Amino acid sequence: MVEDSINIAETGFYHPGSKLIGTTNGLHQEDFTLLRQLPSPSSLLAAALLALVFAMPAVAEVSPQEMLRSVTEEMVTRLQNEKDALQERPERLFTLVEDTLVPHVDQEAMSRLVLGVAWRRATPEQRERFTEEFKTLLVRFYTSALLDDPDQIDRLLEKGRGLMTFQPGGEARGNRIQVRAEAHPPEGPSVPVIFSLYQKNDRWLVYDVKVEGVSIVVNYRNSFSSQVKQFGLAEVINRLAKRNQALWEKTVENGRT
Repeated sequence: MVEDSINIAETGFYHPGSKLIGTTNGLHQEDFTLLRQLPSPSSLLAAALLALVFAMPAVAEVSPQEMLRSVTEEMVTRLQNEKDALQERPERLFTLVEDTLVPHVDQEAMSRLVLGVAWRRATPEQRERFTEEFKTLLVRFYTSALLDDPDQIDRLLEKGRGLMTFQPGGEARGNRIQVRAEAHPPEGPSVPVIFSLYQKNDRWLVYDVKVEGVSIVVNYRNSFSSQVKQFGLAEVINRLAKRNQALWEKTVENGRT
């Protein structure tokens, strides 16, 4: 099972340089208490979203490295083709990422890992709602970092296919594999990235990504765990839905100004 593929108690997932988020697309830090343990949504993590977090599956005969490389190129092409439209309606970036990449992620596996014990206790409806809102959170929260600075998309496009480089081979274990790569953001040094994938029905699916040693799954798991204990899962889902809606509305508003 996917739950066995990472050690939730593993040390080193929290990057000592991680910062509390500031403002994201006009929303303040207090609007994101559920996310307070995550690194800031810089251009690095925005690039990670576009090229890393959501990766297309491929038939097992295609290596994970080849699959991830093709995804990076596809996203760059889509951004280039729709750059003008994004300037007029920046919220289209959410739709672009969601339509192109999200359908190819095992969203339920990620949600199950993030909630842990709370997932086992959740009702089917709560599981479905959390999976949907968590997916929306990942898309809108990190993608919105690109929208804070209109020049960031241009800088990403300048990198083009050089945005990511993938190391050959990988640390395979059964039907799971870890692929090491380096992200080359428009500014600053290269950053190590590790993709965790598993094979399901002859397809490779990404279920976690580490950026500079920071696991998305583990970071969110710790954050949501404390919130569920304090407020209960139903309230956490409601708050998450409100934050997602606020991000959408703020992005639409900014596009009109």
